[in-house]
Amino acid sequence: MPQEASPGPAIPRQASTRELATLLEVSKALAASLDLEVVMQTAIESAVAALELETGAIYLLDGDELRLGATTPPLPADFPDALRRARLADHAHLDASIRDGRPLFLADAASAPLTPAERAVVEARRLRSLLFVPLLLRGRALGAFIVGSQDGTRAIGEQQVDLCRMLAAEIALAVTNAQLFESVERARNELVAAYDATLLGWSLALEMRDEETNGHTERVTRATLELAAAMGLPATELPHVRRGALLHDIGKMVVPDRILHKTGALSPEEWEIMRRHPEHARAFLAKIDYLGPALEIPYCHHERWDGDGYPRGLRGEEIPLAARIFAVVDVFDALTSDRPYRAARSRSEALDYIREQSGRHFDPAVVSAFLAHAKPLGS
Repeated sequence: MPQEASPGPAIPRQASTRELATLLEVSKALAASLDLEVVMQTAIESAVAALELETGAIYLLDGDELRLGATTPPLPADFPDALRRARLADHAHLDASIRDGRPLFLADAASAPLTPAERAVVEARRLRSLLFVPLLLRGRALGAFIVGSQDGTRAIGEQQVDLCRMLAAEIALAVTNAQLFESVERARNELVAAYDATLLGWSLALEMRDEETNGHTERVTRATLELAAAMGLPATELPHVRRGALLHDIGKMVVPDRILHKTGALSPEEWEIMRRHPEHARAFLAKIDYLGPALEIPYCHHERWDGDGYPRGLRGEEIPLAARIFAVVDVFDALTSDRPYRAARSRSEALDYIREQSGRHFDPAVVSAFLAHAKPLGS
């Protein structure tokens, strides 16, 4: 049987100044990140350094399996994933430490009775003296960390074992916080993906209603993102630009078919109804907090640089940049697409129109960027 480290007195002894300083440094290091991999690597390096040993590893429990979380020295990046997992039952000393909830000391692994799986790890890492320390939080076992020597055997006393217990509490809390953050981020990403799939469904439904614009939304969304990136919009804003482009005509849901599908010119009264669709878009999307940052394009893409647009008559840089970018792309795509009431213009004719409208309909800076990137945009 392996030698157990002394469990210590029922009432913990008073920590030394050095131990408290060590715990403070480890706590500060662990608090610096919520990335689970970073937390585990920091934790095991801190534990090995605090005990002045050479090597260590953290294992997390996953059902009846152990998952290798971090080692020091670190494993190579191409270390096979298959070797990062093992059955807990195949590692008797880890199993005993976790099951009993207390540290377990192995004075010399070279001469100790080991399972084949333990022997393989000991020989591969040239391990000698080992201390197994369970990671517990409110009685729940998260896994364990192992620290040990490679250059001969080491004595590990009660004071060092107690320090490991305190380190284990810090590590268990940090790992739990990182796992919670990771699960929240994963849930958030899944929710965002579900929302975006819904938005895509809305945009497709709008195109099914307005058949002559089939494919328009996909084209202008792709080209708007390309132009926005080329103009240096931050990557964090691009998802909002994408959603706004997808939903740019969402307000047309309330425009009657007799107006939306009319092949001739609209009457002044019909134009008044049509021109309200950006306001309808705003009223609809503003109720959804998630879509608040995406409102700029649906609400403002019919504004003009010279102030003659709608719905608010914004002028120049009063118009959000995303809407100014989208306006150029939207008009170019509309001009180069067939409509029931007119044939598509040629690419060169459409580009000439964009140039002509610089400083009138469109932001001159956006027109310059569009013309510079016009050839590859959307291709």
